[in-house]
Amino acid sequence: MSTRHTPSKGQPNDQLAHDRPRTERAGCSTSTLLLVRRGGLAGAFAAVCTTAMAAIARAADVGLEVDAAAIPIAAFALWTLVGAALGVLMARLLRARRRFLVVTVVATGLSLLPPIALPDDSATKSVLVSAHLLAATIIIPILSRGLTTVAANGGTRYR
Repeated sequence: MSTRHTPSKGQPNDQLAHDRPRTERAGCSTSTLLLVRRGGLAGAFAAVCTTAMAAIARAADVGLEVDAAAIPIAAFALWTLVGAALGVLMARLLRARRRFLVVTVVATGLSLLPPIALPDDSATKSVLVSAHLLAATIIIPILSRGLTTVAANGGTRYR
C-alpha cells in the first residue's frame, strides 16, 4: 500500500512534483513526445513512399524538372520530412482534431499550387501532385489520431 504525502498549509508540495513524470517536470509533456514520435514515424514512412514514387517516375523517363533543373530524388524525402515537422507543429498548436484536419487539408491544397503552376511537363506535374497527396494521406491521419475531439455535450475526449 502506498501512502501519499499531503502537505499541510505552508509546506512545499515536493512529493507531488516528484510523482509527475520526468518529462512533465522538464517542461515537455508526454503527449508532445508521443506526437513528435508519431510525426517522425509518419514522416519517415511518407518520405520512403514519396522517394520511391519519384524513383519509379524517373525510371519511367519522367523528367522531374522545374525550370530546366532536375529535382533530386533526395529532395522528395527532405521536403516530406519538413512537411511532417510542420504537421507536428500544427498539431501541437491547434490541439483539436477538427481544427487540425481543416487546417492541414487547406494547407495541402495550397501546397499543390506550385507543383501545378511551375513544371511545363504534365507528367512531372502529376508526379509532384501525387507525391504531395501521398505524403498528406499518410501523415495527416496519423498525427490527428492522438488529438482531442469535442464531444456532443461539449466535453473533451482523447483518442
